[in-house]
Amino acid sequence: MVKKMVYLEPEQDRIVKRLARETKTSETEVIRRAIAAYGEADAAKLAVDKKRIREYVKAHPEGWADDPKEWFRG
Repeated sequence: MVKKMVYLEPEQDRIVKRLARETKTSETEVIRRAIAAYGEADAAKLAVDKKRIREYVKAHPEGWADDPKEWFRG
């Protein structure tokens, strides 16, 4: 494990404390789980983006558009 110092807003601190109490776990574990969930959401977004790229390639057999913004038009 790597030790990190984190500054939280007062409302964030209240949320972390409440979640720790409700889940009968440490505040540190609440923060770890939140980071893990954020990472999973990021991975899901990446999977969606890859799917959109595959769909673009199938729809445009002539090749890639030079401008990446063209990949997701429409």
